[in-house]
Amino acid sequence: MKVRNIQNLPLLLADTAEKVGRVEKAVIGDDYKVLYLVVISNADESCLIFHDDFTIGEDAVLIYDPASMKSYAHGEELSIYDKKLGDLVFDIKGKELGVVSDFIIKRDQKKVWGVEVSSGVIKDMLEGRSEIPLSQLNWASQVTAVVNQEGSEHEHDEF
Repeated sequence: MKVRNIQNLPLLLADTAEKVGRVEKAVIGDDYKVLYLVVISNADESCLIFHDDFTIGEDAVLIYDPASMKSYAHGEELSIYDKKLGDLVFDIKGKELGVVSDFIIKRDQKKVWGVEVSSGVIKDMLEGRSEIPLSQLNWASQVTAVVNQEGSEHEHDEF
C-alpha cells in the first residue's frame, strides 16, 4: 500500500466497525517503520495513534481501544517520508530513473518495502511508475539515491 493511500482512510473500532475518525497522515521513522498515524477524530480533534495500537487494512485503519487515540497538538513531524519525496533516483551507470513519488508499505509489518519512482508524466502514463525495493536503494546523498542492483521492478507481497 502506498503511503498516500493511507491518507483519508476511515478509522474504525475493530469490535463494532464504528467510524471514530479518519487518517490525516502516516509518520515514517528513520528506520522506515510507521511510527504513528495522525488522525482527525469525529470531534474534529487531532490525535495520534502509535505503531502498536492500529492495523492497516485495505479500506480502513482499525483500532481496538478508543483510548489509544492520544491528544495531539499540531507539531513538527520528523518523517523520513517528507524528506525523501522528490529525491532523484539513478541507476548504477548514472542514468536518472526519476524521482521518489511515494513509499510502499507492507501493511502487516507497518514497514516501508520500497519506493515508487516517477519518470515524468508521459512515461508514467505509458509505462506506469516503477517500484524499487528499499533493499536495492543506496541513499548516496540527502537528495539522491542509487539503485544498487539491476532490474528495479520486482514482484512483491500484498501491501
